[in-house]
Amino acid sequence: MREFVPITKKQVRRRRRFVFGLSLFSTLIATLKWMTAIPSDSYLYTKILMITLFALTFGWIALFFWSSIFGFFELLRNKKPIGLKWADDDVALTGKTAVLMPIYNEEPVKVYANLLAMAEELAQTGQGDHFNIFVLSDTTNPKIWIKEEKMWLETQRRMPENIRIYYRRRVQNTARKSGNIEDFCKKWGRLYDFMIVLDADSLLSGRTMLKMSQLMQINTDSGIIQAPPMCINRNSLFARIQQFAGKVYGSVVAAGSAYWQDGESNYWGHNAIIRVKAFMDCCKLPVLKGRAPFGGHILSHDFVEASLICRGGWRTWLLPELDGSYEECPPSMIDFAIRDRRWCQGNLQHIKVLLSRNLNPISRIHFLIGIMSYVSSPLWLCFLLVGIAAALGKALIPTNYFPVGYSLFPTWPIFDKVGTIGLFLLSMFMLVFPKFLGLIVYILRNRRKDIDGIFSAVKSVVAEIVFSALTAPIMMMFQSKFVFDILIGSSVGWNPQNRDETGTPWNVAAKVHFWHTLLGIVTTVVVWNYVNVLFWWILPVTLGLTLSIPISVLSSREKTGLQAKAHKYFIIPEELNIPDVLQKAQRHFSEFKQYAIYDQGVIDLVQDSDLNALHILMLPVNGPAPDIDEQVLKQGKIKLENFINYGVRTEFTKEEEIALLYSAEFLETARLSYLLNAA
Repeated sequence: MREFVPITKKQVRRRRRFVFGLSLFSTLIATLKWMTAIPSDSYLYTKILMITLFALTFGWIALFFWSSIFGFFELLRNKKPIGLKWADDDVALTGKTAVLMPIYNEEPVKVYANLLAMAEELAQTGQGDHFNIFVLSDTTNPKIWIKEEKMWLETQRRMPENIRIYYRRRVQNTARKSGNIEDFCKKWGRLYDFMIVLDADSLLSGRTMLKMSQLMQINTDSGIIQAPPMCINRNSLFARIQQFAGKVYGSVVAAGSAYWQDGESNYWGHNAIIRVKAFMDCCKLPVLKGRAPFGGHILSHDFVEASLICRGGWRTWLLPELDGSYEECPPSMIDFAIRDRRWCQGNLQHIKVLLSRNLNPISRIHFLIGIMSYVSSPLWLCFLLVGIAAALGKALIPTNYFPVGYSLFPTWPIFDKVGTIGLFLLSMFMLVFPKFLGLIVYILRNRRKDIDGIFSAVKSVVAEIVFSALTAPIMMMFQSKFVFDILIGSSVGWNPQNRDETGTPWNVAAKVHFWHTLLGIVTTVVVWNYVNVLFWWILPVTLGLTLSIPISVLSSREKTGLQAKAHKYFIIPEELNIPDVLQKAQRHFSEFKQYAIYDQGVIDLVQDSDLNALHILMLPVNGPAPDIDEQVLKQGKIKLENFINYGVRTEFTKEEEIALLYSAEFLETARLSYLLNAA
């Protein structure tokens, strides 16, 4: 173990004073300048509104900027985090770690291929016997349920000898993913010291999981250690740009966050290791009072769990030093927005949690940052609308140069054009400059051949900035609508994320982006005709909105992404030197494709004796069956018997199929009947 360097509370406070002090100071200076730049003849309420909106939006930019600056210098130092004991690779584990894969109506073939790859990686570390894998299913689709069991059976046959993989399906999906993890802890948590929580698309190297467990073991005061996941394995243009941006800029942002959080970090919900005792003692999540969207079960549970663990006296760490942590990003802008809608509601729910007693002040800051990450969009939108409305008012209403009584001399309105342009350029600089800091670190940390040349990286950053400028107003409109919908009481359901790169059809994009396009066209026409001076300044906004349909469609296409790759755009090192764990996962995915035909639910059970026996064996383990309507079960039996006896296939309703799947005796009889008829 390397020499432990403790960090004092004074050092931590100094770090936070640097980041937040500089952010507040920058915002104050810029706001004072903005107060003098606003036209002097603007209405008082207009001035107050524009100053308030500017301060809030600029403050958000300033925090991102200064956090990234300190993150950049932390990465240049290239030292392990102080305040945390860093484990050597040969530290022998003494406890047990559960690797948890919560799933909900996901495609099982890819999930199990990833889990088998991770199991093989763990076995190669020599300490694989300290890990077990749990597939925690909340699946409600009966056909996917049976496919999960089939894939568990095939994966179990291929697992390394010293690692077990278990499968459990909940009957009731109470509290979604957080309830799924809570259910595991109640039933099996006492058997494990730590748990590594995954998402359906998570992939971690065995070396990384071992290091996480080693760090947890020697840092006995730690409750959570988060390994920042890196996006990989996507080919659509939208996804490739997100992968590249995460690889180049993500390390600077993560290092900046870790710099001031220091042992009081957040938890991102997956690719993290948690001390089971800390979770079980501290993380009984409340059910918020009132109806959804602000009431009910907490959607963004990860922030709350981190805050509760901090409140319990445990330390929580974000460690950019941990590589080998991967995930996949949404393949299109619309899929990204669908996921964002759920996150938006979860983060706005934190308004209630924010006022909870005895929370760590840094946890409250995490909640505020999470809330602002979505509220900033409607704030930006309001700022733009107020500015355009004020300019339109001046263009359409003649200026009164003698506003107070009789005067020989006019009162000329004062407008600091240079100052306004300067503030705009400053804002753009603070948004873009951290990206080039990330590029510097990216080039220094990777050899030229690993990034396909420095020129490839530089031109990709420039292209990403252009793409971000065009898509930013579209995402602003998406998020503004999300916030508005939530404020008027519209809740969101719980749906599996689309992970297929099939591309967005033109008709779907036209339906989703119709209002974005219309707003872009109308704004362009109005500004051009009435306040022409603003036309070029807001062109990035209006252009992005006007072109939202083709941008959404073309960026969702895998073909477009591969063309960009062929011209050396948005290439990340993991594409040129594919990580071992990803190679294993891809190989197993190819092997498991033969089981893609298992999508017939109860029909598969009567045709596969092993699967039939396994399913019946698992039913008691998964808990008591739900209430079954006898009439529904009767209809299901008739349809299944018609298939067995006469080969007549009639589509089951979801309720009929679930009723059949819980009827163990009938399933056993049906299997025997099928064998007799087949003979």
